[in-house]
Amino acid sequence: MTASGNSDSEPKTILVVTDTPEDLHALQEQLGDEGYQLNQTWDTEKALEQVEDDAPDLVLLDITSPEIRGLEFCEKLRSRAGTEAIPVIVIAEQRSAEQEEAVLDIGADGFIYRPFERVELLTRVRTLLRMKELHDKVAEQNRQQLRANTEMDRVNQELMARNRELEQGMEMAHRLQEALLPQKYPRIKNVSFSHKYLPAEAIGGDVFQIIGMEDGRAAIFIADVSGHGVRAALITSIVHTVIDFIDFSDKTPGQVLSDFNSRFRGVLGDLAPQIYATGLVMMVDGESRSLTIAGAGHPFPLLVSKRTGTAEPLLTLDDIGPALGFLNSPDYPTRESKLSVGDIVLSFTDGIYEVANEQEEIYGLSRLQKLVAENSHLVPRDLIQRIITETEEFMGTGARPDDVCIVTFEMS
Repeated sequence: MTASGNSDSEPKTILVVTDTPEDLHALQEQLGDEGYQLNQTWDTEKALEQVEDDAPDLVLLDITSPEIRGLEFCEKLRSRAGTEAIPVIVIAEQRSAEQEEAVLDIGADGFIYRPFERVELLTRVRTLLRMKELHDKVAEQNRQQLRANTEMDRVNQELMARNRELEQGMEMAHRLQEALLPQKYPRIKNVSFSHKYLPAEAIGGDVFQIIGMEDGRAAIFIADVSGHGVRAALITSIVHTVIDFIDFSDKTPGQVLSDFNSRFRGVLGDLAPQIYATGLVMMVDGESRSLTIAGAGHPFPLLVSKRTGTAEPLLTLDDIGPALGFLNSPDYPTRESKLSVGDIVLSFTDGIYEVANEQEEIYGLSRLQKLVAENSHLVPRDLIQRIITETEEFMGTGARPDDVCIVTFEMS
C-alpha cells in the first residue's frame, strides 16, 4: 500500500524527532506501510542539521522529551529559506486545550497524541503533505514567473536600447534626408518656387531637386520611389547620387529621364525592376515663359490659370513613358508648353490624393483637380496648404499611408 499521491513520484520523507523507540516503531508500522520513508534523530540540534542537509517533507516533533526543545526548533525552521514551509506535527502525551494552544504558539501545524490513532495520524499527515505540495507548486510557479519576468525585463531592456538606437538612427536619417532636399531655390527670372514635403514616416521615399542652369533656366526633378519608410529612403539616396551625375543643361527632359533610367538600372542590378520609381522632369525658361516636360509613370502636373480659374493636366497618357527602372531603353517624349503671367505649375506625388476616408473612399485625382481649380486665385504657398488641409479633413482620423511631395512655381 502506498501513500496517497505517491504512486508516480518519490516517497515522501518524514523526519521523526524523538528519543522514544516505541514511538518510532509505532509510527513506522502505521506510516511505513503507507509508503512513507521515516528517518529518526534524537535531539533538536541533530534535527536541524539533518533538515539543512536533506530537507524532509514533514517533521514529527516529540515535545515530551527534555532533550528536544520544540520552540527553538520551530523558530529556526521557520526562519530559514527553504525550510520555512515544512509542516511540523507535534507528538504530545495527552489532549488539552492549553497544550494545543502552546503547540500552535511555537509554530507547529498540528498535533497527535499517544497512543497513535491510525486514521487520525494518516489524516493529519496526508492533509499537511498536500498543503506542502500546493505550497511547493505555487512557490515553483512563482520562481518560474520571477525567472520569466527577469528574462522579460532583460529582453525589454535590450529592446529599449535597440529602439533608442533605432530612433537615434532614424532621427539622423531624417536630418540627412532633409539636408538633401533643396535648402534654397535658384533665382530664375519671372519664376518663384514653393514646395511641401511630408514623409509618411520619419523618413520617406519622395525626392525632388530644383537645379539652376547657366542659361537662366531651372530644372525641376521630382520622383517617387516604390514603397515608403526605410527601404524607400535608402533608394532615395541612390536617386540623389544618380541625379548628381547628370548634366541637365545639355539635355531635354526626356533625355534626362533616359539617362537617369540607364544609370538607375545599372546601380540596382538584379533588383530592377522590383525596385522602381516614377519621375518627372520640367525645365522652365522665365525669359520666354516656356516649359518643357517629360514624365516616367508619374502623375500629370497641373497648369493652374488664375485668369480662367482652371487646373488642366500638362501631359496625357501618350506623353508618359514607363516608370524608371523597368526597361533598358524606354522612350520619354518631351512636350513643350507656353506659360502666361500668373500661371502656376503644380507637380506632386500620388501620396497627396491616394488617401481614403473612414468609408474607404479614395480622394482621387479628379477631386484634387477640382480643388485646385477652385483655389486657383491663391499664391502657391497657400494653395499647397489648402490641398494639405483639404485632404487631411477628408481622411478624418486616419494617417497618410504614403509620402507627399508638392513642388510648384508661378510665372510673374
